Amino acid sequence: MAISGAGMLSGLPVDDLVSSLMRIEQQPLANLQSKQTSFNSKLSAFGTLKSAVSAFQTAVKNVSGDALASLTATSSKADTIGVSTVKGSGATAGTYAIEVSQLAQSDKLVSAGVVAGTSFTAAGSSMAISIGGKTTNLTLTDMTLAGLSGAINKANAGVTATILNDGTSDRLVITGNDTGSANNVSVAASGSLAMFATGTGSTMTKSQTAQNAEMKIDGIPVSKPSNTVSDAIKGVTLNLAQTNVGAPVKVSLAKDMTTVTKDITAFVDAYNTLATAVNKQTSYNATSKTAAVLNGDASARSILTNIRAELGKAVGEAGGLKTLSDIGISFQRDGTLKLEKPDKLKTALETNFSSVSSLFSSSDGFGTRLAKVTEEMLGSKGVFKTRTDGLNATIDSLGDSRDRMELQLAQTEKRYRAQFSSLDTMMVKMQSMNSYLTQQLSALAANSGY
Repeated sequence: MAISGAGMLSGLPVDDLVSSLMRIEQQPLANLQSKQTSFNSKLSAFGTLKSAVSAFQTAVKNVSGDALASLTATSSKADTIGVSTVKGSGATAGTYAIEVSQLAQSDKLVSAGVVAGTSFTAAGSSMAISIGGKTTNLTLTDMTLAGLSGAINKANAGVTATILNDGTSDRLVITGNDTGSANNVSVAASGSLAMFATGTGSTMTKSQTAQNAEMKIDGIPVSKPSNTVSDAIKGVTLNLAQTNVGAPVKVSLAKDMTTVTKDITAFVDAYNTLATAVNKQTSYNATSKTAAVLNGDASARSILTNIRAELGKAVGEAGGLKTLSDIGISFQRDGTLKLEKPDKLKTALETNFSSVSSLFSSSDGFGTRLAKVTEEMLGSKGVFKTRTDGLNATIDSLGDSRDRMELQLAQTEKRYRAQFSSLDTMMVKMQSMNSYLTQQLSALAANSGY
């Protein structure tokens, strides 16, 4: 409120009077702001629940599809052949004997020696690099060996150029970026650069020839262009480091029960975190008689209701396992889940691993159904999008109403202040007139001798 000098002469408390009146006028605005705060709190609460559902969805994905078919991959000699698998890649348990007779490598060309600092003639000179059937013409500006090396690297021709000094002269070294016999490197050059051309009579020599990795997997010949082989055994990546003819490396893929147990436990924990979040945001405390932000909100309650409904349904295609209790998981009185019988899950994994996987990943498995439910909740037509859009619209509407009300209040205060200022002026005039009349009457009495 602006500082005013009104009332200072008459003694009328203008500022206090206006403040008192404005406190009454501002009550509807306070109610409006309270509503806006409440809707903002609801919006924040739905954001919290959305995060919890997203976390639960991640846990669901880790027990859906091929996720529970996790395998451990081991190599009898990892420094010769490394092995790894990707979760959900479709790899199956098994053992393979692998012999590598040849590692993949790239082409490497080395030029004849050139006196350091030599500058080649630009006129009539050109150079082009060909690799894997693709030819790249170089743009030459600096005709020194360093300039040629830079031009080759800048051209992104699929090779890398370096300069090697052998103690008496400099040599241009061109190395293919990719391994495999299909990535043979050739150089076409003319003019003063002709010495770098490959072919008959060339001064360029190959210190390394592009070739495929050659191996036998269980006696079957396999040829691959790279030493990282991810398409020979489904879902398995082999990292070839050394040849081992006559000494096969044993690669084993086994069921990873530790990871599966961990993922199922994480699924239970994520559900419990979600259930706790929903209950916290929608509960009513009878003791303190306080309601949570989303108490009575049907949309918020439906989140947990729909998920619980899926958890309570039996699975029809799990090879004898129908419910979560079949693997030791059960609902508690407070609505949370608990792996009450870890040994039951352990036994199921050891004796019927595929059925445990099917319990979650079959067409009507828990993971499959819950993945669909959470996707719908988080989708463009789901409960979160619908409710947050509605809440934001209400908040925006309340904001517009607040702006209008604040403008009206400013005008009201201005009107009150003008009215009281006018009254203040009138009172000053009346006080002045009263003083004048009092003086005149006193003078008249004195002159009359009374």
